[in-house]
Amino acid sequence: MSDVMALKPDSPLQVGDWQYLPEQDKLVQFDPEGKIIATADLDNLSQKVANYFIVHAGKLVTKDELLLDVWGIRDVSDGRVTRVIRVLRVALGDDTREPRYIETIPKRGYRFIAPVSAIVPQASQDADEPAVSITAAQVKKRSNKPWLLVSAIVALLVMLLSWWFSATDKVESDIKATVPMLRYTPVTSLDGLEFYHNISVDERYLVYSYASPEDENVTVLMLQDLQEHKRAQLTEPSFSSFGAAFSPDGNRIAYHRMYPDGGCEIRLMHLDLSNFYAASDETLVKCGDNSVSSRISWSPDGNYIAYPSMSEQKQMVIMLKPINGGASEQLTVPPPSSFGDYAARFSRKGDQLVFLRDAAGSAQIWVLDMSSRAINMLVKVTDVLPGNVDWDLEDKAIIYPSAPTALSKIDVATAKSSIIAYTDFNALEVQMSSRGAIVATVGNFAHVNIRKVPNLITGSSFAQETVFSSNRNETLAEANPIITGPTAVVSRRSGLPQVWLFYADGNQKQITHFDKNERFRSLVFSPDGHSLVAQINNEIWLLSENEMPKMLSSASDNLISSPGWSSDGKSIFYAESKNGRWHIMSHDLSGDLLEPKVFAEGRELYIESYDKNYSVWRDAVSKKFYISWNEESRVEEIPIVLPEDQLWLKVQAKERGIYFTYLIDSIQYKLKFYSFDDKKVTDAVSVDYLYHSRFSVSADERFVYILEAVRGDFDIAKIELQ
Repeated sequence: MSDVMALKPDSPLQVGDWQYLPEQDKLVQFDPEGKIIATADLDNLSQKVANYFIVHAGKLVTKDELLLDVWGIRDVSDGRVTRVIRVLRVALGDDTREPRYIETIPKRGYRFIAPVSAIVPQASQDADEPAVSITAAQVKKRSNKPWLLVSAIVALLVMLLSWWFSATDKVESDIKATVPMLRYTPVTSLDGLEFYHNISVDERYLVYSYASPEDENVTVLMLQDLQEHKRAQLTEPSFSSFGAAFSPDGNRIAYHRMYPDGGCEIRLMHLDLSNFYAASDETLVKCGDNSVSSRISWSPDGNYIAYPSMSEQKQMVIMLKPINGGASEQLTVPPPSSFGDYAARFSRKGDQLVFLRDAAGSAQIWVLDMSSRAINMLVKVTDVLPGNVDWDLEDKAIIYPSAPTALSKIDVATAKSSIIAYTDFNALEVQMSSRGAIVATVGNFAHVNIRKVPNLITGSSFAQETVFSSNRNETLAEANPIITGPTAVVSRRSGLPQVWLFYADGNQKQITHFDKNERFRSLVFSPDGHSLVAQINNEIWLLSENEMPKMLSSASDNLISSPGWSSDGKSIFYAESKNGRWHIMSHDLSGDLLEPKVFAEGRELYIESYDKNYSVWRDAVSKKFYISWNEESRVEEIPIVLPEDQLWLKVQAKERGIYFTYLIDSIQYKLKFYSFDDKKVTDAVSVDYLYHSRFSVSADERFVYILEAVRGDFDIAKIELQ
């Protein structure tokens, strides 16, 4: 066995959210007063691996290098490395799906991606000067410094940090001191997805939906005894079961059953808890066909349930159903531009109902008064898309996920919002238990990759491959209309979603630097391939390689969609819905950026071909597609008919025809091509389905970028509020 390389830094370092203390050889976290509040729980070997990563921060480290330099051995299973990497991630609060510390490079090794910088004592550094960045070579170079001096520096650093937070920035310190950093404690830990949870009033039982990795299309209900640690499956896999909720007495469960043909029922299940099984299961009420998976809520007296249902207007609405008989009542009427209302929760007194409303890709939190049926919007949540929210114990505030790793509450009377805790995981569904703990669904439904597939229309035959992957979500790729131009990709490789340009020579460039979790809905290159128009949340942005991003327009309550370019690249078009009526807006980019103007009434889509031969649009009322040939001044109807329940559509215009997405089942799409030559619609790719409407055809039409969803992992976890 060779000598083990004992690489470790000997000066204090900021490592992501942690600080490395050389005299203790530990990673710790301080509170604003300079006291250690957390220490990374690492054994000696794991700490050595952590030190090795810190010294080699930003560089690819192979498993062989780790085995040789840390273990001092070659011929051993790399399972040892995998185990230590798992320990490190848990200790640092890292996430394999969206890593902030250790990034897995498939088939190659790992990269430590957290920022590493030297902590310079305030006595030798101006207060306004940022910490000096330190490289791995500098860490090695400093490895001979006397430990006594280092210890003195650390002691001085702690005192100065305490002074800095308490004297220089006292207001910020006071705010941070009131917001704890809390870690989730796992309640379930199955492989696959555990979600749409509900805990009984006595907090003994938990019911949730579960999709196993073996069959991702089947969701069953699971019942778990948290006291005796046993679990039972309540429903069969021939249908999907969602949104279960315990009755106030804990003896019944109401849930949403979804059939493969789109049929929908709200069902009532009686439990035999002594034998731990479902004694009966019967239909309570039918809900609208093709309703999305729903969350159920019981009134505190057990006499009513609130549930979402698809209306005749193809929107989700909140319904109220008496348990002991009687017709359902529609409680909410979402605006025409909204997909609708998808979650509701009774207050603990039963006199109010909080619900979530879709707002062009973000969520609004509304409260409904059960006596007057009056509704009031509290807040629009932009950084995350909550799956469910809950009332506090006094019915004075709503608890909700407000950011990827933050929980907030909003006062119902004043609509003032404040963060109550920073967390170590993303949360979607939240529930406050009867004694004040927050039970949440944490994790991600799926990891998204970009897949490059052959285009059947041009007869391409190369092998499919995953591209631009960084072991972090890549959620959109747009091919450049110029063959030699870069591809635009929306990726989380630098943390938050940002737009990156990927060049043919292998170079990469990040062209956006947003400081919050923006939702990118579309990207389209200009005809010359130098600029991009992007829909981000409900805003239209102009992006380019060498200029700062510019927001062109925003619509607060109106729905914006389908941005695109004029064939000469001098204008941008997009569709806007105002008071339920669609029109096409035009934004002139020549000279000063002027206000957008109405270009065409009654249309919900407008695209100009880059070859300047034609334009395509869709009528907002008849839903028919039309093409206008420029040279011939001729308009003709295109025989493209989409399903009535298809909400999202992308169209790409090419010289020989039009590519478009066609909904085949719930969230599954086919990529279709309409040929100008034979006037027929055919499949453009051989994959069974696209799981999203996003796609992009290359300039030469040889290949298509599509999104590939890899099943993620959801667990149910708990936080005890302090």
